[in-house]
Amino acid sequence: MNAKTARIVAMLALSTAAGAAAALPAVEPQTTSGWFANRIVGTFQTTAGKVGPCGTTPTQPVGNTISFNAGGTATESPRFPPVGAPNVFGIPGLFTRSIGMGNWSYNPHTNHYSLHLQYDFFEDGEFYGTGTVDRDLKLSADEQTASGSVRSTIYAADGSVIVDLCGTATSTRL
Repeated sequence: MNAKTARIVAMLALSTAAGAAAALPAVEPQTTSGWFANRIVGTFQTTAGKVGPCGTTPTQPVGNTISFNAGGTATESPRFPPVGAPNVFGIPGLFTRSIGMGNWSYNPHTNHYSLHLQYDFFEDGEFYGTGTVDRDLKLSADEQTASGSVRSTIYAADGSVIVDLCGTATSTRL
């Protein structure tokens, strides 16, 4: 291949790559720093929350305390269902779980926060699986409440889905 042909091939390859990159869908920006993002930093208590199997009317009350840390990490301590509750979400036995640990981010385009948590749960004291909680949060103008949708998936130890839960929750700054 001569030099001129090599340049044409290179230009075509670059233009094809640029065109393919331009065709990719826009990625929503997420951040965990800056004044707007850090407005959520602090501790919130969830008292108004209900979840249920996705596609049904949420009936199971949920409650927790969530700490949003600067930099995008979060921890969650469950309050309801209470420790040792029987047959939670249809799982036989006494349900207990670890604290939730995860991360949060802020989308400046939508002015919403995303929260992802993961925890381990136990039935009758034995490890049974893991759970995830994903929340879409809108912070109130006075920054005292964060509310929005909740989706939680509970997995058995083998990774199979036990139940998908959906609902809403409102958390109030402590």
